[in-house]
Amino acid sequence: MCFILCSLVFGLVIGSFLNVCIYRIPEDKSLFFPGSTCPYCGRSIKWYDNIPLISYLILRGRCRFCKGRISPIYPVVEALTGFLFGSLFYYFIILRHEPFYICLIYAGLGCALIICTFVDLKLRIIPNEVTYTGLALAPILSFTFPELHHFQGKLRCFTITENPRIDALAASFLGIVVAGGLIFLTGIVAKAILKREAMGFGDVKLMGMVGGIIGWKLGIVAFFIAPFFGLLMGIPMLILKKANIIPYAPFLSLASLICIYLQDFFISSINSYIDLYNQILVSLISRTTT
Repeated sequence: MCFILCSLVFGLVIGSFLNVCIYRIPEDKSLFFPGSTCPYCGRSIKWYDNIPLISYLILRGRCRFCKGRISPIYPVVEALTGFLFGSLFYYFIILRHEPFYICLIYAGLGCALIICTFVDLKLRIIPNEVTYTGLALAPILSFTFPELHHFQGKLRCFTITENPRIDALAASFLGIVVAGGLIFLTGIVAKAILKREAMGFGDVKLMGMVGGIIGWKLGIVAFFIAPFFGLLMGIPMLILKKANIIPYAPFLSLASLICIYLQDFFISSINSYIDLYNQILVSLISRTTT
């Protein structure tokens, strides 16, 4: 219980840094200098006014000096990140007994998805600084930690050679191509039908980043789950806000995180379908040859 609490608190601290990323990355500002300041009066925020969640509650969502209102997005991001870290630690370390670095990799991906989600909600863009970094790191992490694609044996195993690192590297590249390619093809088809841009290239890079970490099977599942969240939450956004564009990164991110937590179920289901299709194909071939 103590370790779960520590991971949750650590997540809250990381969430505070993610708020800085969400605000400064689109404006091409340094993430470390200067320190946090009030956007209204420009006064530096003291450390005791920058404690995740607690300071927001004590100050009642306002600046200590000018009483300017602090966006509720800040505590939301901190709470989400804290929950992410705590739940990942509990599920992958305590329940599944997976290597600690696998949990850290998933936590890093979750942080990237949180940044992309809130930047997309605010500005309708997905920052290249996040997706390009993720696309570059996914194959490197897969090669360095092949258990990312092999730990559960046959469940996630991707074997084309006798070298697990090469197999994991291939699995990562395949995940990037498949997950990103599905979004790319969807955008082309939707543009041809709607006669306008329907899917930004940022979504392609986002799903490529995700696929490089979770693999092509879970990438496909995330691709098909995301539209359901889009229908449930996107349509009310169109009606209430009368917006013409729905930010899609939140739905892709939510679907990807669900796939991470429920990966056993989704991968075993896909494996069952693959086995069934293989049996049907073998049966058809045997009939045609006899």
